[in-house]
Amino acid sequence: MLEHWKNDDYTMEREKVLPMSIKDFGEVDDAKELLSAKPSCVSFQTTHIAKFQKKGAYVVLDFGKELCGSLRFITRAVASGTATFRITLGESLSEACSSIGEKNATNDHSPRDFEVMISNMSDLTYGLSGFRFARIELLSEGSVLVKNIYAVSMLPKFEKEGYITTSDPELNQIIETAAYTLKLNFQNGYIWDGIKRDRLVWSGDLNQEIITSVYLFGDNQNITNSLSFLKEETPETDWINTIPTYSAWWIINLCDYCRLTGNGEYFAANKDYAKTILKRINQCIAEDGTIDFQLPPGAMSFYLDWPTYGTPDAVIGTAAILMVAAKKFFAMEEDAESREIIRKLAGYLEKPCEYKQTRAFQILAGRDADGESEFFEKGGADGFSTFMSYYILTADAKADGEKILPIIKEYFGAMLSRGATTFWEDFHMDWLEGSSRIDELPKAGEKDIHGDYGAFCYKGFRHSLCHGWASGVLGFIIEYMLGLKLENGGETYEVEPHTMGVQEIYAKLPVKDGWLEIEVLDGKARVAFVK
Repeated sequence: MLEHWKNDDYTMEREKVLPMSIKDFGEVDDAKELLSAKPSCVSFQTTHIAKFQKKGAYVVLDFGKELCGSLRFITRAVASGTATFRITLGESLSEACSSIGEKNATNDHSPRDFEVMISNMSDLTYGLSGFRFARIELLSEGSVLVKNIYAVSMLPKFEKEGYITTSDPELNQIIETAAYTLKLNFQNGYIWDGIKRDRLVWSGDLNQEIITSVYLFGDNQNITNSLSFLKEETPETDWINTIPTYSAWWIINLCDYCRLTGNGEYFAANKDYAKTILKRINQCIAEDGTIDFQLPPGAMSFYLDWPTYGTPDAVIGTAAILMVAAKKFFAMEEDAESREIIRKLAGYLEKPCEYKQTRAFQILAGRDADGESEFFEKGGADGFSTFMSYYILTADAKADGEKILPIIKEYFGAMLSRGATTFWEDFHMDWLEGSSRIDELPKAGEKDIHGDYGAFCYKGFRHSLCHGWASGVLGFIIEYMLGLKLENGGETYEVEPHTMGVQEIYAKLPVKDGWLEIEVLDGKARVAFVK
């Protein structure tokens, strides 16, 4: 059941979600009654109700998919009038069964382990986080009769919502999961990076989210709200999100958004801020290409992504991002600062690097892609990350890679094989060996794929299993497999598919004045514009 509410320029849906299964329980009579749908109202009925018998009674619920939202308790009777429950939410079953501090379990950004008061004859909603599982334990003496415990899922409501589907079921599951991952992160009129942790707007992480968003939902205020928020929060003397490359990413985001949607008015209103960033970047680059942002020790002067952070690749990757920003802006409006940045940093294009993402950005910045596919496809999906997959895949496509679809299936299919219903903040192929699914507790000798892995700021259970940047694979599929080249909100478009053996692809995608309906059969495309 869906409820709608509108606030300013965004509309959200509330969906009542019953638990799909009970993973565990103790001292709860008729726990299975929590799985049955009933009228969502308190009543005097005392049958078909779960009874938490005494202190320590608990139940572990699985709602079947990742959600952004809360828990709603409809309670018939509390023996002592009020009772205290402990709620522990988890993106994995093991996280829901953990305590703060265990395998880096935290309440960062959104409390997921907390105590609440339940009243007699009450309908109450608690918490707001990203989760799939919930462990609910009675901490008070006496019994409690509970009619239902629902999840209240919150999703955005768009005026237009496109889709793409294929004749390949495995690829379809990847597409649908990427779309759902992105949609969950549209919250309160902005594009968050994560729904459990990172519930904020990160400029660099935003790029894939914007690209996929335009293809699926058309021009929408969540994008401009996010870009304007970053601009308004950052004085011209500071770097966006405190990271120099994230100011460059803001320019990339502005250009990609305005190019895809044709929103020239927004570009005109923001180009002077972009020019200020470019001027400041140019002042930080010496004639020999040396970059000095004049930041204190410990600041993130050179940042491409976490795996390359602190390595020589970080400097090369930073230079490449600065060049991409300058080239994208120069393509929309020629300016001297962009020309100077491109000229002074050109030497970085041919520097040797170790990581696939670094080479990808060199190619996106202008390096010749000829002969580079072997570099990207060595080891298959090894060396991929959810943050960088869109750029690695795009660069491999420019290099005429031959293993692109198998790598997509290998990498994103691996998360699905471990029970994922959304794509994660990070994932590495070597996590698979001997590890458990996220909807099971690890058996003896098994690794916990959630609690035992992760690095940098996303170790253990702090690791987000729903991160918007991981939706970028869908943007790549639309741009390369479907072959859509979109400009000016659909006023100009081309479709040149690279199906890689997939026999059928169908898409209906929103554009400025209507829809593009695209059908690809045996490599041949048919395109119709529909108002």
